[in-house]
Amino acid sequence: MSYIGMVVDASYPNDIRVRKEADALVAADKKVIVICPHRKNEVQIETINGVTVYRIGKNYSNFKKGILDIFESVFNVNPFFYFGIKKALIKYKIEYLHIHDLPLAGTGYLFKSRVKEIILDLHENYPEALKTWFSWKKNHLIKFKNFLFMNPKLWSKKERKYCLKYKNIICVVEEMKQKLVSNFDIDPSKLIVISNQEKKEFALNFKNEVLQNVINPDSFSITYVGGFGPHRGLDTAIKAMPEIVKSIKNAKLFLIGKGSTDVEEQLKNIVKENQMEKYVDFVGYRPFTEVSTIMKKSTVNIIPHKANEHTNNTIPHKLFQIMMSKSLLLVSSCKPLKRIVEKYDSGLVFKADDFNDFTKKILMIYKNKKLLEIKTENAYKAVMDEGENWDEESIKLVKFYNNL
Repeated sequence: MSYIGMVVDASYPNDIRVRKEADALVAADKKVIVICPHRKNEVQIETINGVTVYRIGKNYSNFKKGILDIFESVFNVNPFFYFGIKKALIKYKIEYLHIHDLPLAGTGYLFKSRVKEIILDLHENYPEALKTWFSWKKNHLIKFKNFLFMNPKLWSKKERKYCLKYKNIICVVEEMKQKLVSNFDIDPSKLIVISNQEKKEFALNFKNEVLQNVINPDSFSITYVGGFGPHRGLDTAIKAMPEIVKSIKNAKLFLIGKGSTDVEEQLKNIVKENQMEKYVDFVGYRPFTEVSTIMKKSTVNIIPHKANEHTNNTIPHKLFQIMMSKSLLLVSSCKPLKRIVEKYDSGLVFKADDFNDFTKKILMIYKNKKLLEIKTENAYKAVMDEGENWDEESIKLVKFYNNL
């Protein structure tokens, strides 16, 4: 039996989307091998939940990745992954190559004649993401490098080139599919949407509470969980806090997660400028067993993303996680977030990048919390009973491979 070879420039099983796809295919009696970089202290080859993990190279680092990104940008090939995939093809009988995200599209395409089919899986609108990811960088050398090699216009051309070349493309949301069709005149029949829902069993994380020292039951807790970045809209939430605490004396904003040094410094400066040190808590990382309890116990969980061509064409896993937690949800008006929340009446929506509207919605929650609890029930029902879960979404991926 031949393998489906998933290629990803990330750690496995840490990449949630890749892990869910690989697990779903193995559960459908497919053989899957994930080809990914070998980082320090990782096993070179192992099996995780039936998925063969083949780690290439040795002691992969962010510095090495940065150099390889430049090479890929100029020559449309990543030599590290090219030779790694080549070795994997010699060692294993791989029938399909499933390439994760745009930076590896050029490298993956070089193996078109070596396998039965190549598939491109776009996790996000990568060219537009480049506009926001690095916007708070301070190092001038890095900014110059990004201007030359991680230029959004350059990568938009690559996106068009490879979306036209690949016969099968997986998109993370319907908005991304429509963007490719309208911008590049891509044939819709070769695009399939497979989103970032969670398995129903994920809801069990919220059944068993664990000890946590973050959320105080006496606080009106506004909680964000996830990575920090310029596109996440955390600055919007911070800027809203001065008005919020005037009306809600016990309000506190909890930021669970981390970001780069530049991003965290920028956010902490915004906190200082607004004199909100007492009301904004940079919690850092917490194990997910603890995070699930934090989500559940928070007064409101927020996804305050800025609305741009990056965030309007992707969707975070945590949206569906929060919906499973039965806690109140406040999201920005990014298209996918707004579409799902309004479709199921599963939370509140504020105008993206508008801290005044964020404030307005938080005060509405404060005054009407009991009346709004129906939204948490709607959210739970949507993920458990109305198809917004990975159990049903993954069927599309399995059918896709069966049809190939």
